[in-house]
This record gives sequence, C-alpha cells and structure tokens, in this order.
Amino acid sequence: MSLLVDPPFSLGQTLGVTNATDGANWVGVVKQFPDVDPTTGRIRSNRVKTCVAVRNASTIALSPKRVVSFDTSTAGLASFTQTKGYSSVTNDERVGVVDEYLPATGVAVNDVFWVTVEGPTEVAVALSGSDLVVGDRLAAITAAASTGTTAGRVTKSAVAAGTQLGNDNSLGVLGRACSTGATTGANVLAIVKTRY
Repeated sequence: MSLLVDPPFSLGQTLGVTNATDGANWVGVVKQFPDVDPTTGRIRSNRVKTCVAVRNASTIALSPKRVVSFDTSTAGLASFTQTKGYSSVTNDERVGVVDEYLPATGVAVNDVFWVTVEGPTEVAVALSGSDLVVGDRLAAITAAASTGTTAGRVTKSAVAAGTQLGNDNSLGVLGRACSTGATTGANVLAIVKTRY
C-alpha cells in the first residue's frame, strides 16, 4: 500500500467490517482532513484535523464525540491501532475523540473508524460538575467503567493557569474549549491535541 493511497472511508463513515482481523491494513493510518462537515459541505474553520484509523476493540458500540482510550497493552506501534473503550481515568492522555460526524448508532465492535487526535472537533461534556466556558482546558473524567454512559466525556481541567507553560500535555490536558458546554449531555467545540 502506498502512503499516498487514501483509506476507503471518510469522516462520518466506518470501514464497515465485523471481524477483528478485517481491515488490518488500514488501522494506524494517520490522515488529515479539512474542517468541513462531510454531510453538508459547510466549512467550519480553515484548520485541519488529524485523525487516526483505529479498531473498536471494546465490547460496546462507541458513540460519536466521546473520548476513547487507546489499548496500550501491546508492545510497539500496534498500541495505537485500537481502542479499549471510553476513557474512564481522570487526565487520561493516550486518547482520541470518536469521529463527530458518525451517526448516533456509533461504531460497532471490531469496526474501523477515525478518532481525532489533533484539531477541531466536538466533544461530549461530563454529565455533572461545572459547565464549560470558552478557553477552559479540557481533561478526561473518571468513570466507573469504560463502557458506561458517564465515561468518555470531558470536564474542566484542574491545571491552574500558573502551571500551564509547557505542562498542558504532561498534565492530561486534551485541548481547549471553543464554545460553552453544559453538563446536561451537551457537546463542546474544542481544539484538541492528545498524546496518542
């Protein structure tokens, strides 16, 4: 496969596989997309979003806009080719955001899909705590399980302004809010930069 060959699916789509080995030649592919809604063609910004094609190795369908953890239990670069479910650890760093343009049914188990690791994307807000405002640093929240409804969401990071210089990434900051987001199941537009 050439480095110049695009995967056969775009934002808002999955590869459509059901077997854990199907599509193995596509997992781990990194691609940049323009910040354009693939269903309407509306340009949201002049930025690009960097995405990684990964496999849903969890036991549930993964919903769009939720934060997922990479399965880092495998040695080598294969660690960043599949997700183990929603992030459920405070300040989890090895994460991506499930493609915001997928349908509400999300990504089936074993299917291959895009996660955003850098650039603009909508992210699901925590179901409790403080509402988010523009400029807030975002971090993953703690949840009881990586398959629950409270997992895979973001909240305001506890990183103080005085510790921000050069430390955001080392302290679990996933990005910054570009819109407000209520803790009522809302989403927030963010610029993310994860440590994938």
